[in-house]
Amino acid sequence: MIKAIFFDLDGVLVDSYMAWYNFFNQTLKHFGFPEITVDVFQKHWGQSTEDDVRIFLPGKTIAEVRSYFLDHIENFIDQVKVDPDAVEVLGYLSNHGLELACITNSHRDIVEAVLTDYELAHFFKVVLTADDLPPKPAPDMLIKACVQLKVRPVEAVFVGDTVTDIQAAEAAGCSFVGYRLDAKKKIIELRELLSLTLDE
Repeated sequence: MIKAIFFDLDGVLVDSYMAWYNFFNQTLKHFGFPEITVDVFQKHWGQSTEDDVRIFLPGKTIAEVRSYFLDHIENFIDQVKVDPDAVEVLGYLSNHGLELACITNSHRDIVEAVLTDYELAHFFKVVLTADDLPPKPAPDMLIKACVQLKVRPVEAVFVGDTVTDIQAAEAAGCSFVGYRLDAKKKIIELRELLSLTLDE
């Protein structure tokens, strides 16, 4: 029986792909590095900020890059689009007794800004970020969410949109639902999750 649902943020609850792409290129330009194409960005989508900095901003520190992010975060948030079904789906699941968590490789200050701006924060009893534990594909955040919500991994479903998310779910022992991603269980629209999870 499913007792908890964990959601990735970027690419699932919010469409932030082009927002991140534009913001990342803005950051690269600021630090004097060449901008990247959408194809290159796609290959690295979902990886940790640490990996982004190591690969694309060699010589810069996480602190430097994050400081720039935070100083210009409104530029990013203005381009983020919340999934039109997100509020309804999260509310429905919560009202039907499911425990909800947000599990993301983004950093907490950015995550909290997005969740607050789009009025999603109150749905989640647990929010875990790359600031808290090793980023996905490590299973640590999913395991921690299970502990905090007092559910077993087999009672939790993780909804994600990248191979990194699949790997984290498998390592943690949670079920996985791919959002617009080729997976054993997959959905195209967020509302499809209602029948998928409540029927189990």
